[in-house]
Amino acid sequence: MTDRYSETDPGLSRVPPSAVGAPGRIVFERCAEVAVAALRAAAGDGFRLASLSIDVASHAIGEADVEITASVDKRTSAILFASVMAISAGHMVFSAQALFARA
Repeated sequence: MTDRYSETDPGLSRVPPSAVGAPGRIVFERCAEVAVAALRAAAGDGFRLASLSIDVASHAIGEADVEITASVDKRTSAILFASVMAISAGHMVFSAQALFARA
């Protein structure tokens, strides 16, 4: 999955709707895979995922690409908080927040 994310800007990328289960319906497991990959890319090396919270939309999405935006919300020497949002055609597909601990 990580090959879908830009190495120069891991905070913003696009994936095809099939990456999250569309068109038609959103698949939770696929959203979780995309979310974790984006969050890991944002966190960088040296951190391990400790906690993940994800909200997935229940509406169907169409053929538009899914824009993924990930960011680091807070970083200390021991932990890191990151979040990701996925939007397709102006509608939220999923959002997730993660806590990473220094590996």
